Amino acid sequence: MVRTVFTRIENASEDIMFSVQVSMVEIYNERIRDLIEPSKDNLRIHEKSGKGVYLQDVSEVAIESEQMIYELMRLGNSNRAISATNMNAESSRSHSIFILTVTQNNTVDLSCKVGKLYLVDLAGSERIAKTGAEGQTLDEAKSINQSLTTLGKVIKALTTRSINHIPYRESKLTRMLSESLGGNSKTCLIITCSPHPYNDQETLSTCRFGHRARSIKNNAKVNREYTIPELRKLLEVAEKDIENYKM
Repeated sequence: MVRTVFTRIENASEDIMFSVQVSMVEIYNERIRDLIEPSKDNLRIHEKSGKGVYLQDVSEVAIESEQMIYELMRLGNSNRAISATNMNAESSRSHSIFILTVTQNNTVDLSCKVGKLYLVDLAGSERIAKTGAEGQTLDEAKSINQSLTTLGKVIKALTTRSINHIPYRESKLTRMLSESLGGNSKTCLIITCSPHPYNDQETLSTCRFGHRARSIKNNAKVNREYTIPELRKLLEVAEKDIENYKM
């Protein structure tokens, strides 16, 4: 995905100036932590008309090359919460969200467009009897399972006509992904499951989750707002047209 973004930038018209910014966070025990600057903990989610859902005070790193993004990904993953369980020696104890923001400014018509790419790695649901989780690891598992349950409820609500309320606000995960799930976006979901009979129930549950998610229909459109320079230019053209009409 990163390579595709930079290929498009390289092949774009010289009249378009691009800026790329990157953020990376994790949702751990219903707290959002900055993975680029881990000292920033419990970030708050806000929503603003024209900007959509965003995180207050999250680190946004200006990107100069494709390689910088991979380095930031490695840094973020190294700061992510992991722990050993009976199922996995390095089990993810959080959901991670990588946010790539691309802004393009047209130097000819002075227009501006902004797009966001979210790459989300969900922690897998856990059966305590299999993982042997205890203490803090058990609390983490409960939080993971609760947020995934809420995600399932949101997907069910989006695909059931008789349900009017979408419970986005019941978890930080679904609040962050509200635009990706039922808003102005194109969304791809990759599910991972095991072919081993020992994991048959988890595999069946995961496939059902993916099948229901496929039923969501999003209507993506271009995020476009007029910039102040663009409005001034349009006003100048309109004033000239008025003067010509008077003559």
